[in-house]
Amino acid sequence: MKTRQMLMMVATLTIILAGCSEPQSDMANQEQLRPVRTLQLVEQTEGPLQEFPAVVDAASTADLSFKVSGSITDLYVKQGQPVQAGDLIAHIDDTDYKLAVDEAQANFDKAKADFARAEQLIVSGTISQSDYDKLKSQFTSAKTKLANAKNNLAYTTLKASFTGVVSRTHVEQFEEIQAKQAIATLQDIEHINLKVNVPESIMIRVSKDAPKQVFAEFAAIKEERFPLEFVEVSTQADEATKTYEVTFSMLPPEGYNILPGMTAKVMAGTPSRTAANLYLPLATVLKDNQGNYVWTVESQGANKGKITKTPVVIGEISSLGFPVISGVEQGTFIVTAGMSKVTDGQIVKFSGGK
Repeated sequence: MKTRQMLMMVATLTIILAGCSEPQSDMANQEQLRPVRTLQLVEQTEGPLQEFPAVVDAASTADLSFKVSGSITDLYVKQGQPVQAGDLIAHIDDTDYKLAVDEAQANFDKAKADFARAEQLIVSGTISQSDYDKLKSQFTSAKTKLANAKNNLAYTTLKASFTGVVSRTHVEQFEEIQAKQAIATLQDIEHINLKVNVPESIMIRVSKDAPKQVFAEFAAIKEERFPLEFVEVSTQADEATKTYEVTFSMLPPEGYNILPGMTAKVMAGTPSRTAANLYLPLATVLKDNQGNYVWTVESQGANKGKITKTPVVIGEISSLGFPVISGVEQGTFIVTAGMSKVTDGQIVKFSGGK
């Protein structure tokens, strides 16, 4: 009797244990789901930015020089001095040039008088045609020499060709100078230019019709950006660097002394042609013999998701990642870490699930 009761107790205990084993297995399976790190795609309203080192240059720069030689008698400007168009820059000794004008004037007066008499004599036939032509030629030559002498005298005064700032003087007062020798460098800094060198790999993809957002940043001016306007672009690459020089213009910012030769950073971006764009982080895009793909996650209930291998078509790499052409949409969750440890159709622990 006791043996029978013990057998019944063992059978009852076995049934109870069997009934408890199934929920415990389900809990173990749930706990073993692999967690994944994901990112939900959102639209970017701005296109990617390109950064280029730039050098500040004056809108206009000119080396002012005399057209004649001589000794500097007056230097009217100093470095950094603002000048207006037509202001005096320097003057050279004009003594010899005044004497040259006096001599040319005397020769001209004589030649003019001789030619005037010749015009009367040729009518009466007193002189030959050849003598007349000779006196006419002498008169023309004397007239030209007088004009040249007067021009040379005027060239002894050097004036500013445009409004700007004397960035540098190259000579001292009383110094002997030669014609065409630089006396002073004049720069127009009411507007300043920024020059950047763009590599051919980027230049070849630039669309002339695409609107651009271009601005400058200066290291010494924190958290400020200055809009730029396009000026010109070189259509011939530099032989050494194989880059194309692009010039932008801006107004000097108030309160700051931006001078030619300073460095800056030019940021250039292309606004989206659509309302917005999607960009995939570089590390999330994989590739096999069928093309590019990403691992996406679709919610399968509370804290669970299903992995799907999703083919994508992407554009050129940018600072924001790979632009999406097709394959995924806004709101899609993509796997951002551990892509080598997931498989198509796998159920994972997914915090984005509902």
